[in-house]
Parts: sequence; C-alpha cells; structure tokens
Amino acid sequence: GYSLNDQPILKPLNHIECRDALLDGNGEAGWPVATVIIGNPPFLGDKRQLAGLGDAYMATLRQTFAGRVPGGADLVCYWFEKARAQLENGNAQRAGLVATNSIRGGANRKVLDHIRETGVIFNAWSDQEWINEGAAVRVSLVCFGNKEPQQPVLLDDLPVVAIHTDLTSSGSASTALDLTHAEPIPENAGASFIGTTKNGPFTLSGDLARQWLKFPNPNGRPNSDVLRPWANGMDINRRPSDTWIIDFGMGISGEQAALYEIPFEHVVKQVKPTRDYLRRDAYRKYWWRYAENRPGLRRAIAELDRFIATSMVSKHRFFVWLPRIQIPENLVVVIARSDDTTFGILHSRFHELWAL
Repeated sequence: GYSLNDQPILKPLNHIECRDALLDGNGEAGWPVATVIIGNPPFLGDKRQLAGLGDAYMATLRQTFAGRVPGGADLVCYWFEKARAQLENGNAQRAGLVATNSIRGGANRKVLDHIRETGVIFNAWSDQEWINEGAAVRVSLVCFGNKEPQQPVLLDDLPVVAIHTDLTSSGSASTALDLTHAEPIPENAGASFIGTTKNGPFTLSGDLARQWLKFPNPNGRPNSDVLRPWANGMDINRRPSDTWIIDFGMGISGEQAALYEIPFEHVVKQVKPTRDYLRRDAYRKYWWRYAENRPGLRRAIAELDRFIATSMVSKHRFFVWLPRIQIPENLVVVIARSDDTTFGILHSRFHELWAL
C-alpha cells in the first residue's frame, strides 16, 4: 500500500503502465512480480475478436498461447491463463479476475481446468449482474491461488467443500460430485444442433407473412414454400412474437428463388445490401440464403413432426416443443427428438445436474 500524503503533489507512479498486457514485440508480454493480481479484463467474445483486434493480432495471440488457451475462447481467458502462469512460476500468490459467465463452459472453461490442475479456486461468484459500457451483462468473479487456502472456500458467499471449474460446488466431502469430469454419451452424438444464422433482415411480422401467403408466383408454387415461422430465445423464454422468416433453404439457386416474387424482392432490397461488403465470399455470393443454413439440423428433423428446443441464454433451463416447419435461430439449441421420453429426461433433475 501507500502511506497517506497530505501534500497535493502527484508523484510518479512508475509501476502503472499503459501497454498491451498480452503481447509485446518479442511475443508474450511479461508481467512483474506481485503478491496479488486483480483485474477486470476486456469482454470480447470469440466472434468479435477478429473485427475488434484484427487478423494479424489474433493470429499472433493464438499462436503465442497455443496449447494454453483454446482458439475459440473469449479474450478474457488469456488474462486467466497469464495470472495462472504467474502463480505457478512463483511470481504471485493469488489472483482475482472478472469474466463473463460463459467462462463456466465450452472452450472458455479450459482455462479454469488448467487453474485447478496447478492451483485452487477458493472464492467465486458464479453468476452476477454487471454493467459493462452501459449494458447489463452476467459475469463470474473468480479468485484462485497456488495452494490450499487457510480460510473457508466460498461460492456465491456460501461455504463449500470445493469449487469446480464450472463454478459449481460439492455439498460435502461425503457427497462430492464434480460433473466437469463427466464423459460424453456416445449414443447422443448427433442429437443436438445450433439453430440457423441468418445474417441479414430475413424476418417479417406474422401479419405480413400471412398476406404474402395469398399471392401467386410465376412458377405456380405457393409462398408457403419459403415462408416459415421463426423462433429465437425470447420466443422460447417468453411469449411467441409471431415472427416469420424467408427461408430459401440450402440448394436453391438465385434464379429459382426469384420465382417467389414478393419474398425475393424483399431479400433483394433488404438483405443483399448488407451482404455486399461482408468478408466471407459465400455470404456475398449466396446472399439470398442464410449465412449458416445448418444442413445437419435440417436433415435431422426432416422426418419429424416436432422437435425439442431450448434457449442458449436463459436464467432457467427448460425445453419446449416446436413444429418441424419452424426455423430456430442460432441462440436456440435443437434436440432432434420427437418422443415424450426424451422430453421428460431433459426436464429431469438428473439432466439438470448433467447439463449445468
């Protein structure tokens, strides 16, 4: 700490630096020796890193941390790995960092796995409200050290036996259960999918869609071929919004799509201008199609009357039935099953523990 100075004169604080915390001209940036590392690293998800930091920087960053931070991890994960390495090398004793709550799963959780391999998480808040640049987000706060703590281990301000890398806890030593070591079930491979990514204003109101369904086309086909009900996470978590979407599918050519006159005209005017300047060639070339059509999903539900869906972002995990004709967006997870047994299992306490 610093002693109280009653003289209104600022002295140089040479240990405060304005520089890149991850990279320097020689590769990985060095951090000084410290007792405790505290930080609120920048929140930047995998999908926004190239646009925000540039191709060259991200290529260097991922190459520098290869084998330590997964390529698809959020930017904040690099700070967790840097802090962990400082502890392992004896250059710090403890660390406390803020991350989005997505650090609890997927590629992000790999850095917490590594922390548990070389140290211990002794205090954490798994899911807290936070304000980032004026927007409300959900964060996880994680404190870790290089040895077992002397004081109680706390998760969400409650004492626990241990904190796992998904930021859940063991109730007691006799019932300790760490589901982060659970193995995938091979029988369920290929059963779940992420919904489509449209990349452009393909959606329209239900009232407008029902008007368009009445109009004829030069090919003699109805507009119901390419107009479908649409569902995002809010439709699942709250009330359906009666939103529809234009869906030209996977293999339809531009000439074939143009024969559905009114839907195609909408896509020409509203979608094409947003696609003309995108980086990926396929997005520009096939502008009347979704950016990610999810062919595996379409094949999996093609013979079903209904499928199971859940919102990827939700305070509570629950599942709903959607009809086969409905198009789910990319923040909806689809389970390609139509039987009530699967639906019941997904809502069970057993699956809740497994999934969360």
